[in-house]
Amino acid sequence: MKIELICTGSELLTGKINTNASYIGSRIFNIGAELTYITSVGDKKQDLTQEFKKALERSDIVIITGGLGPTFDDITVETIAKCLNLEIYSNEEVLKSIKNYFLQKKIHHIPKINEKQANIIKGAKVFKNCLGTAPGQMLHFEFKKSKKKYHKTLFLLPGPQKEMRIMFEENVEPFIKSYFSNIKKNTVLRVFGLSESTVAEMIKPVIDNTKFGDSKSVEFSILANKSIVDIKFSVSGIDEIIVDNTMRDIKLEFKNILKNDIFGTNNDTLASIVGKYLVEKKKTVSLAESCTGGKVAAAITDIAGSSLYFKSSVVAYSNESKIVILNVKKETLESFGAVSKETAKEMANGSLKLSNSDYAISITGITGPNGATEGKPVGLVYIGFADKNKTECFKFNFSGTRKDIRKKIVDTTLDFLRRKLID
Repeated sequence: MKIELICTGSELLTGKINTNASYIGSRIFNIGAELTYITSVGDKKQDLTQEFKKALERSDIVIITGGLGPTFDDITVETIAKCLNLEIYSNEEVLKSIKNYFLQKKIHHIPKINEKQANIIKGAKVFKNCLGTAPGQMLHFEFKKSKKKYHKTLFLLPGPQKEMRIMFEENVEPFIKSYFSNIKKNTVLRVFGLSESTVAEMIKPVIDNTKFGDSKSVEFSILANKSIVDIKFSVSGIDEIIVDNTMRDIKLEFKNILKNDIFGTNNDTLASIVGKYLVEKKKTVSLAESCTGGKVAAAITDIAGSSLYFKSSVVAYSNESKIVILNVKKETLESFGAVSKETAKEMANGSLKLSNSDYAISITGITGPNGATEGKPVGLVYIGFADKNKTECFKFNFSGTRKDIRKKIVDTTLDFLRRKLID
């Protein structure tokens, strides 16, 4: 069964992130199905007509988001009805709910343009919108191609994600689930510290293994996103025990090869895994950041419950703050410079004493585009680590724009702490 998504809205063609596509794609993937096509189309009838006709040719289920509002550029209902040669009627129940929506907001006169949202394609099932005025619609119909008839299903959902999500979870998701008699399970293994090509080469023996690779019930894919590589695999079948055993075997094979380069699964992040380990070990951490400007602390505290293990962060951007707050020696800065292993070590020790945490990490470096000197290029970074027993420092050289380098430093720092916690 092929499922396709069409997202309408001219704003999607001018740089706005398509959050509906990522949300729907992940939900469908998690129930053991997948989207075969995702299309973004502007608010023009001819463009939507063209893309919808393509979708009818190739997909069994078509989901359309957006274009259900009251304004002139909301053209989804009338365009789709015309494509299917179906009538539109004004649904009294929907019109009543729209009026009630405005009354609840103490608006006693419903704007005339909102009455348009009560227009329903004949034969469609209506989905109530509890957060807005645009109802969703589901339509089953026959599509003729080469003298054959095909049963198709269409979902029309509002564009605002809060409204769309409720309708999708309550109506679309159960419908799609009902069409999959086979069990299909998916897992993502998340890798840090290796390039996409390196990971692909390392796991090739597992994928080529006739036990897995030649089986139609097993699917593999790999996706790189900046410094993180995701290995995705799915197993389908009738017997859940066999599916689970196969999933376990594949996961074990990958872990035997990649070992600690795998930092988590599915929706895990480096920050969430670090938090998990700190809680398990009942340890705390503090930070002294210079070139990252507090970004590592922000990543850690984005995780709910981080107050259990995160003590403090000092953003010591200037040499003066390094001296006054972290007790870095003036002589150290004069002799070795702010970007040096000596300064990084003293920053880590200063943070440890200041916070009385179990671990302290310091970061100092040159993120560019300026600031490089002889022997100290843009991308040079020192990460210091201190605990009650020792103080260490590690040197890194990153490349890219200022934004790229700062992101790499944040991820590397979190991964560095993760590996320390594993050891």
